[in-house]
Amino acid sequence: MASEALEVIEEAEEALEEEGSEVEDMSEEEKAEFEEEVADAKKNVGELSKDASEFKKFSLTEATKQFGIFVTKNVAIGAILYGVNLGLSKLTKGGGSDAEKEANKKKAAVVKAITTLIQTETDDSKKLLDWMDAHKDETVTLDGIEVPLESIFHKYLGPISDAVDQAFNAAKPLQKKVESKYTWDVPTADDIAKLLDASTAFLTAFDNFRKFADEHSSDFPTLKSLPLTQADIDDLTSQLDAVKKMPFY
Repeated sequence: MASEALEVIEEAEEALEEEGSEVEDMSEEEKAEFEEEVADAKKNVGELSKDASEFKKFSLTEATKQFGIFVTKNVAIGAILYGVNLGLSKLTKGGGSDAEKEANKKKAAVVKAITTLIQTETDDSKKLLDWMDAHKDETVTLDGIEVPLESIFHKYLGPISDAVDQAFNAAKPLQKKVESKYTWDVPTADDIAKLLDASTAFLTAFDNFRKFADEHSSDFPTLKSLPLTQADIDDLTSQLDAVKKMPFY
């Protein structure tokens, strides 16, 4: 449910407020760099939180409601990963061997790239939800049958749900509270695979919906206004391909 995801986002914001107080093992330069990273994470998670709050308003139809729920879960994953990245950043500073630091830098780069992916997916989802809300009462005629536009929306975007659920279940345990203090675990290779599966599901769904709109836009002018462009698809494809090529372990 969306309420669980919203709670996770609130916890991520709370956790980031506590971050940055324990940096004794870092040099002055590393401390300054880490403080900038914390500030950046707070800003980004705050923006994701605002996005999640906006998604709550899309409950007029079942299709937009369900899409809003799993997009909110995806936002929660992003919020967790900003904290994970700070945890990895700590491991690249201060003590530790050069080999350990280098390994954690690679992991941090992958996690950071996934947070960027999630922000792109969130931005695209906002555009789609706004568009669908504006056209929620419209229909299209396929093979002589009048079909609500929201049914088409759900047909193409609904399949994202399962992949996001699996990614959310993988990400949620990475953020935990131990003795009143939040910590983040390093994701496993399997966790990363599930996170990328969710991004692949977003890309596939967006691409298929875009193709449907292109195919039928001459008959239904509403589809010409679909805000999801080929440039959006290409951007998401490029980001996802780049992450898949990055070494994690």
